[in-house]
Amino acid sequence: MLVLYTASPVFVDPVCLSGLAKGKMLQYAASSGGNAGMMHMHDGVHGHRQRLRQRFAVSGFDGFHDYEVLELLLTYAIPRVDVKPIAKRLLKVFGTLAGVFDAPVAELTAVEGIGEKGAVFLSLIRQVEMRYLASDIQGRSVFDRPEKVKAHLRMLVQGRGMECFGAVFTDQQHRHIATQILFEGTVDRTAVYPRNVIKRALELDAKGLILFHNHPGGTERASAEDRQLTRRMQEACAPLDIQLLDHFLIAGTSVLSFREHGWF
Repeated sequence: MLVLYTASPVFVDPVCLSGLAKGKMLQYAASSGGNAGMMHMHDGVHGHRQRLRQRFAVSGFDGFHDYEVLELLLTYAIPRVDVKPIAKRLLKVFGTLAGVFDAPVAELTAVEGIGEKGAVFLSLIRQVEMRYLASDIQGRSVFDRPEKVKAHLRMLVQGRGMECFGAVFTDQQHRHIATQILFEGTVDRTAVYPRNVIKRALELDAKGLILFHNHPGGTERASAEDRQLTRRMQEACAPLDIQLLDHFLIAGTSVLSFREHGWF
């Protein structure tokens, strides 16, 4: 019989002691097995993330499914978690990559598993592209890169549920000064005040204007009111030596030029 010394002698049955020891060993083994399982799972997630990144490094997004594009992006915002289910949930909720990137942070956060950090990270994608396109035309003639200007405007109004109206302001050599949305309205109309457009042009010392507005419903046709407004703007600009260069209608992924269609 073993004697364990504490404040006073305590006698323990060897059978009980053996049972206790055996229980501890089983508990340790279970704990060790659980930790090993967790480590194995983390290793698997880490390995999958590395493979995604290596694929992108070699060939960009060629061969990627849309959910894999989101999955790769989310690996930089959500650590140590399998983000594939989250990526697939995002596409199920918002339909397309464009729908995901256009979604407000509050709506992204509502998707299970993404969290605020992941939602903010995804919202950065569109904002970065907007800054990229704007920087690519800054100080350059709008006629040197017309497709870049159209892409810049398309990105600016994409995802807006309301009609808006704005202008690209240029200098005497048609170099880009600024792009601004000046008026916002309802789903199918916007009140535009030519005087305010001219006032802003004078404040920027602009000598050229490209007007633009969107049709959220995707209608690729200028209304009679659209064409009339364009002519009024041209008349208002002429006495001030400001040239109306064009008016773009943005409908979905299409950008229509009023000048090319002979609408003014």
